[in-house]
Amino acid sequence: MFKLLSLSVMLASVLAPLTASADDFYAGVSGARGGEVTFRNPANGKSVTDRAKPQVKLYGGWTFADSLALEVGYSQSGNTSFNKSSLGLPADPTFKIRTMYVAGRWSHQFNDEWSMSAKVGLARNRFSGSDGTGEHDSLSNTRALLGVGVAYNVSKSVALTVDYDHISRTRRPGLNIEQHGLQFGARIGF
Repeated sequence: MFKLLSLSVMLASVLAPLTASADDFYAGVSGARGGEVTFRNPANGKSVTDRAKPQVKLYGGWTFADSLALEVGYSQSGNTSFNKSSLGLPADPTFKIRTMYVAGRWSHQFNDEWSMSAKVGLARNRFSGSDGTGEHDSLSNTRALLGVGVAYNVSKSVALTVDYDHISRTRRPGLNIEQHGLQFGARIGF
């Protein structure tokens, strides 16, 4: 999981001194409401669908050309709990998602206030959960990441953002996870 981030940090640290100025770096935070998550008890076949906890994303980037940047980020959702009585389990099952990503980001400035962006990259996911009986399980994978966004510049260095990110579906026997949604946040340029 950390190999992707380590490679990005190494690349940025090697290339940054070559052309970087104070305006070339940015950092941001965004949040999204959780999507729907379904838990199925394999012993009795009962299932429950619930809304996942909100997701928070922290990210940073380095702009190495007028409209191109390298961006890295980390997002995490809160623990989603499912009702044990609806599933016939002795305790509430839980589920959590963590994602690290690296992406190339293209942006276009329409005027002093508005801009749009698109990004393409790779996301490293870690899904972890407990079935409510003391059994814990986790799954990690790497998937394609696509995203688009719009930003409104409040000042020269601060922008309010709306982004839509989509990570390719994760499918395994008994598991089908879709990761996509709108994220609202703020970005600061350095």
